[in-house]
Amino acid sequence: MTKSIFYVNGRFVPESQASIGVSDLGLLRAYGVFDFMITYNREPFRLKDHLERLENSARIIELDLQWKRRELEDVVYRALDRNPGGEKGIRIIATGGQSPDSFTLTGEPSLIIIVKPAKAYPREFFTEGVKIITFPAKRETPEAKTLNYIHAIQALKRARRERAYEALYLHDDLLIECTMSSFFAVKDQTIITAAKDVLDGITRRTVLELVKGKIPVDYRFVRISEVPFLDEVFITSSIPEVTPVVRIDKTKIGNGKPGHITGEVKKLVDEYTRKGRRP
Repeated sequence: MTKSIFYVNGRFVPESQASIGVSDLGLLRAYGVFDFMITYNREPFRLKDHLERLENSARIIELDLQWKRRELEDVVYRALDRNPGGEKGIRIIATGGQSPDSFTLTGEPSLIIIVKPAKAYPREFFTEGVKIITFPAKRETPEAKTLNYIHAIQALKRARRERAYEALYLHDDLLIECTMSSFFAVKDQTIITAAKDVLDGITRRTVLELVKGKIPVDYRFVRISEVPFLDEVFITSSIPEVTPVVRIDKTKIGNGKPGHITGEVKKLVDEYTRKGRRP
């Protein structure tokens, strides 16, 4: 099996040699941002959108990236070229860089690009659906994709204990978003999803573009009390794209099987990604 090659601060190195200094603010303070995408036919999916989101995340936490978008595009493609064979998952990480006192920025951020084979998910995820659990928390800066994943790690640890695929943040009786996925509900043939204060998932964005004019969308948070009355639930992420949810905690969703609207959304996304279409 070919070993992965990473990009770390101007150098391409084998994964076993990839490292940053122990004084990096990404390590010491989780001060940094990242983005993740996959390839289709060896082409990064909506790369410009991902880089735009990376820049926005950095802007929110006041991290100066110092690289123009064209430079970032170039290094992504160079990293991909050094990892031949099959579809890949690409993670771009920018941190505050080395700090002399564990707080002060020196103006030299770190840039890391990790390229690994794209993960495959069981077919049953899509034919039978998955279980997710609720977890009492919300992301600190929801519109920025930061390195702070403390709640996510805790939530996913609990999800694994309960044999669930994902965890859904619950705050003030509202279902917000999942640790690694965007959250959608369906009621009376209408999709329900948050209007703001969640991460602008690129797959989420794609779904909302594709359903425009086809399926109505109600932009709001779903209350925990609504769960027993929902017809369908699905979540979206770079991989595995659109995943039907058939149980939240101990509550069965709808008839306990993937629903019609979820299937239509998945079909739209599949056609879009396979044929390289743009809405």
